[in-house]
Amino acid sequence: MKHTDKYPMSMIVLHSLVALAMIGALLIGWNLSPELMPIHKALGIAVLIFAVLRIANRFRVASHVPASVNSKGSMQYILEKSVHGLLYITMIGAPLFGWLLSNAHGYPANFFGLFSLPTLIAKDPSITHTLKELHELCANVFFCLLILHVAGGVVHLLKEKKNVFKRMMPF
Repeated sequence: MKHTDKYPMSMIVLHSLVALAMIGALLIGWNLSPELMPIHKALGIAVLIFAVLRIANRFRVASHVPASVNSKGSMQYILEKSVHGLLYITMIGAPLFGWLLSNAHGYPANFFGLFSLPTLIAKDPSITHTLKELHELCANVFFCLLILHVAGGVVHLLKEKKNVFKRMMPF
């Protein structure tokens, strides 16, 4: 594999950080209890921060990003780009709706006691149900997209003998 076929290290690190934080937030969210809520919120804040950094970094290193292994215009290419775009939307949407949900319940979004995000909306129980539904929808859509994302890599590996996973590995 040529060096130009690998993603820049900054993209690899941010990809790993956002993936770990998002998967952790999902696992805790599916088993949410009052004791786990602070960890869930902190991981959500981490997802939001890492996702914003990841998007900014993507623009910064755009000229160093390897080309898609799929042919431009092909169904696989369109699916790849759609899944990636929707992953970014859900990486921002899920924590943003969670933040708004916390605010609507009258609580701050706190990061492990180190800092709280600003309050974006006042306490408003009338919108908590809608915000909760949007938060859960983004999380569930993210999970489905994650499965598609990994499955796409497995298809490339097994069917086409292209190990796209190496492109995102730090070593």
